[in-house]
Amino acid sequence: MRILNRMASWLGRLSVSRKLTLIYLLDLTAVIYISGILVHEKYLAIDFTRKEVAGLAYSNTVRDLMMAAVRAPNPRQIGALADLQVLEADRIRYDAPLQAGQDSAAFVASWQAWVGASDVSPASLKPVIQSGRRLITTVGNQSNLILDPDLDSYYSMSLSVLRFPELVEVLNDTAQAVVRKQGISQARPADRAIHGTTLLILAGRLDAIAQGIRADYKQAYAAGSTEFGGGLLDRQLALERHIVQLLALTQSFAEQEVTASDGRTFLRLHSQTLEALDAAWGSTSAALDTLLEKRVEGLFSRMWLHLGTALALLFGILSLVYTVARLISSPLKQLANVANEVRQSGNYNLRARWHSQDEIGRLVTTFNGMLEQLDHDRITREELAARARAAQAQLELLESIPIPMVVTSVPDHRVLHANEPARPWLAGRSTDPWLRGLEPGVRVRFFQRLYDHDRVDEFEVRWLGAQEPLWAVLSARRLSFQGQDAVLPRLHPSTCSR
Repeated sequence: MRILNRMASWLGRLSVSRKLTLIYLLDLTAVIYISGILVHEKYLAIDFTRKEVAGLAYSNTVRDLMMAAVRAPNPRQIGALADLQVLEADRIRYDAPLQAGQDSAAFVASWQAWVGASDVSPASLKPVIQSGRRLITTVGNQSNLILDPDLDSYYSMSLSVLRFPELVEVLNDTAQAVVRKQGISQARPADRAIHGTTLLILAGRLDAIAQGIRADYKQAYAAGSTEFGGGLLDRQLALERHIVQLLALTQSFAEQEVTASDGRTFLRLHSQTLEALDAAWGSTSAALDTLLEKRVEGLFSRMWLHLGTALALLFGILSLVYTVARLISSPLKQLANVANEVRQSGNYNLRARWHSQDEIGRLVTTFNGMLEQLDHDRITREELAARARAAQAQLELLESIPIPMVVTSVPDHRVLHANEPARPWLAGRSTDPWLRGLEPGVRVRFFQRLYDHDRVDEFEVRWLGAQEPLWAVLSARRLSFQGQDAVLPRLHPSTCSR
């Protein structure tokens, strides 16, 4: 409670404009908090994509080593085609965050074992391909590549991380099966049938992979830009052409014997297919990397654009709030200044100047009306005071005259005042002394002359209102006595009598 009281006391000392600014700043705090959450969300998306870029770079390194191995004519020449130092650098950088240390170690071990072996058959390559494929899959999973929800990058990822590594393995298995069948031309029919069935199975796998690659390319083109599709189409068509030729040759080998000439034809086509695959894989990975980099740039651009827009909007709102605060505080400050000046000077002619149709405008109008009313009341009080002084002066004047003088109201003839010499003439009467003091005919003539001329001079009457009847000369004037229409008669005792 004390804290609330202190806060209320502190707020009470602030001006209206500062209170409005404080309200805006409190609202601004919530806006900044929400903006911070949105910026954090943007950074999450940026970090998500950056992790994809890192995973793609690691996958490309593994791809280079795998393709160098499957395309090398001799393991001894692999040192001229790939460098383990690049992989080691990537392992140091990415294995821990991507949790790929075990798979990368297995890949390096299988790759080094193959380089040190004397066997150049496709069977010796199988551990390298399988471990490389597992490593690429792990990197794809841990780097968000496989989790990417955007279609423009999802299908490119599917080609680079899933389809192409599987194609490498199927091509190697097909080459291994063709070599085996070529070496058993004199085997029993049952054994030849088994190898033929193996080739048919591999042909089916090859056809399924080709269809999957074609479908992924189609979806990637549909989701990506025109430039994205134009850069990949030539290599896709070359790869599909070689796969179709290799598929047809594999199917034919499943039903017939494989001669040495057929084996050389197959190996030549197999090498061309691997070359086309390497080109398609590299171009697809490069296109995916470009797409991800542009996505990061786009996220940064949108974030800065949103922040800039928010700052501009906040600045505009702050300017508007400042203007509104001035529109509210200025007339209130002017009212306070006018009220203080009126209090100090007593000048009720001062007015506040503000023209608007809102509550403040009505407040200013009401305040000015109040000043006008106060000025009118002041004038009225001054007039009343002047009348009081005048009435007092009239009374003092009447009392100072030694001649009997009576003031009666019109038309009820109530005695308003009588000086000391006039009291015996009234004999204590306070209402309509003319009714008793004058005969009816005389009274009519007296008041008729008074109403006609507003004055009567030396009107001789026999005054009956005293204790004893007296002859008197009566003079009278119509006047305003203390705000009332009245008659001021003067009574002179007459020297003659009847």
